[in-house]
Amino acid sequence: MSAAPSLAVHRFTAFGGARCEVLAIGCSDADVSAAVAEVYAFEARLTRFDPGSELSRLNAAAGLRTAVSPLLEELLRATLDAFELSDGAVNAAVLPALVAAGYDRTIAVVRERPVQGASPAAVPVPPLDAVLEVGKGWARLRPGNAVDLGGVGKGWLADRLAERLENAAVNLGGDLRALGAGPEGDGWTVGLCDGSAVRVVDAGVATSGRAGRSWAGGHHLVDPRTGRPATAVPGAVSVVASDALAAEVLAKLVAIRGLAEGVPLALARGAARITSTPAPEAS
Repeated sequence: MSAAPSLAVHRFTAFGGARCEVLAIGCSDADVSAAVAEVYAFEARLTRFDPGSELSRLNAAAGLRTAVSPLLEELLRATLDAFELSDGAVNAAVLPALVAAGYDRTIAVVRERPVQGASPAAVPVPPLDAVLEVGKGWARLRPGNAVDLGGVGKGWLADRLAERLENAAVNLGGDLRALGAGPEGDGWTVGLCDGSAVRVVDAGVATSGRAGRSWAGGHHLVDPRTGRPATAVPGAVSVVASDALAAEVLAKLVAIRGLAEGVPLALARGAARITSTPAPEAS
């Protein structure tokens, strides 16, 4: 009787301290290490916190037609798709509003700041498809605008890495893609925000919540309708969908629009399962 394929596991932090993990069946440690290295390279290339990154250079050149790599071109097209899928709730053009709300450095730095008394001023958020133009090998932002790839980038990358490893679960800060038969041959068991779990063979699972990226007086999700941090969000939302990118976008849709409005919209747009936890009571 042949031995069961080995499970390679690598846990690490990336994307400003988010907890990440790669689990793969039948892969070498070198394969998994290469996937982790790709996460770090992706973050360095597309972070908004480094003025020298490719994304920051695009934002700094707003108004000009700017050459972009195939990677950034594909991610920018993914943000436009996310904008459409989410009925405008997931809008990469929220970056100026996010910065105005205080999220202008990594979350670890932001959390150390003293509490500000005044609420952040509203910053109008234009429709993404009105300010971002993407062509073959180039992109252009309307002057005065900037974009943040945010969770769209994490979901996109989790999908790519899982598909490359074939029988794997890749979790990048709450954006997870599970693919293949898993360690027991019947799929991968993935925990959801309410304590329940789902077993999947090929699906994405994303959780969006307050705990990971919030700070005193603010929330990392900006509602594009108000230009301010979202206020009516549940404590956490988990969505199961076809892949990690779709799950990420639909979880953000529910988190920003709230359960009453967001859940029906997400279900109509492909969510297979939605769970949530209530928002903590204000102290």
